[in-house]
Amino acid sequence: MTNRQHAVSLGALGLLALALTACGAGPGPTGASEQDGVPPLNASTAGAGEEGLPPLNADGSAPSEEMSLEEAAPFLEAQGYAPAGDDLGGYTVGHLPDDVAGTPYDQDSTALARAQDQVVPDLHEVERSWLADTVQVDHLVDDDGRVMSEREAVAVSDLYVSVMRRDDLTDMDAYYEVMGVDLDEEFSDAPARELPDGDGHYNGSTALFSPEPGVVVRVMYVDDAYWDELYATDDLTAEGDPGEVLRIVEGITPS
Repeated sequence: MTNRQHAVSLGALGLLALALTACGAGPGPTGASEQDGVPPLNASTAGAGEEGLPPLNADGSAPSEEMSLEEAAPFLEAQGYAPAGDDLGGYTVGHLPDDVAGTPYDQDSTALARAQDQVVPDLHEVERSWLADTVQVDHLVDDDGRVMSEREAVAVSDLYVSVMRRDDLTDMDAYYEVMGVDLDEEFSDAPARELPDGDGHYNGSTALFSPEPGVVVRVMYVDDAYWDELYATDDLTAEGDPGEVLRIVEGITPS
């Protein structure tokens, strides 16, 4: 499995950083520097030197290996992941599709942005995903094509739920203004439908809604059937499963 799910997900922190052009210097080839107690992104705990590193794959891609969640824990932790509790930013995810059966992990996107020297004022975002029993851990490759000792876990999921908190996200109109995007950009794969209570929109892969002033929730349900449908088209559109996305939204309630 690849990390193609994240190829269509830019998170609120990334959008806001672009909208505000308030980013500091990005991480170097070995990942972000350590600050505020946050470990360096993609840090390797093995302490391996340059000798003994595996070569590039025949197709030029980075060497990788499958690890159990326990084995991959140091890499996941360095990327802001931690085993999830019941609470996700003050909310509970009460409904999961039948094909979402992995172990829930939460990624603190705010801490991760800080570790990457990105300045994102006053916004806190945490994202939950459901990881399989094994994850792919890749070596990083520098600009000269040399394999490095630093590694990163490729943590993919069929379902992502993120909770964003910021005072000026008073409703969805405010969200679009602050993030500098519009409805069509957020729902580029299929037309958006209004949620029954009118606090946001959804389609067969995505939902964005504001359950209360200062909070915006994003849902992305992108299983294998969705990707097969998407890549079978020339314009990268897909119907997905609007009914399932709506059931996920309706199951997200205050903790």
